[in-house]
Amino acid sequence: MEWLLYGSVALIALAFLLLVVYIARTLIVLQETLRRLTAAIDHADEQVQTVAKEVHELLHTANGIASDVQKKAETLNGAIEAVGEIGGTIRSLNRALRQAAAGLSARAGLGQGKWGKALRWTNVLLDLREKWRKNNR
Repeated sequence: MEWLLYGSVALIALAFLLLVVYIARTLIVLQETLRRLTAAIDHADEQVQTVAKEVHELLHTANGIASDVQKKAETLNGAIEAVGEIGGTIRSLNRALRQAAAGLSARAGLGQGKWGKALRWTNVLLDLREKWRKNNR
């Protein structure tokens, strides 16, 4: 019966040895996986740093462009206001010209009546002169 005890101990030792070998292999595979995972994380971190730097530069450029656009928009607003004022001035000038033309037209109408009378009297005088010349010949 002693041999059974030695056999059992040997079987337990063999099982323990197999367990240790499998655990060691599992740990080696796990170690390799962790090494690859660390390398992937380092690579991803490098890419994130590169992208963050590019995003920072892009934001800086976009802020510069936005500032430039705002300055140009303010300048354009001033130009638009100036054009509006010029339009108002032109409207006022047109209104004044229309009023002046209407005034001249009204004065010309008054003067036209006087000139018309003067022309009629001149025609009457010319007709009388012609008649007088014909009679005195």
